[in-house]
Amino acid sequence: MSKQITDEQSQELMDGIAQLCGEMELEPEQILDGIARSLMGACSALGTSNLTVSVDNFGQCEVKLLEQVVVE
Repeated sequence: MSKQITDEQSQELMDGIAQLCGEMELEPEQILDGIARSLMGACSALGTSNLTVSVDNFGQCEVKLLEQVVVE
């Protein structure tokens, strides 16, 4: 399996996110906040503390999670 999704899969995912954001009546800043929090949460849940995603001729996104402090 490829590490990257296809352009078609990316578009389908973005369409679904856009539809849900519309249903939730989110403002642009809220959409970006939610996407960022979701990306950080996904990295944490999947055990990835550093992630860089690059799209040729478009841009790059980085996630760097802080060390998790276990409270006992």
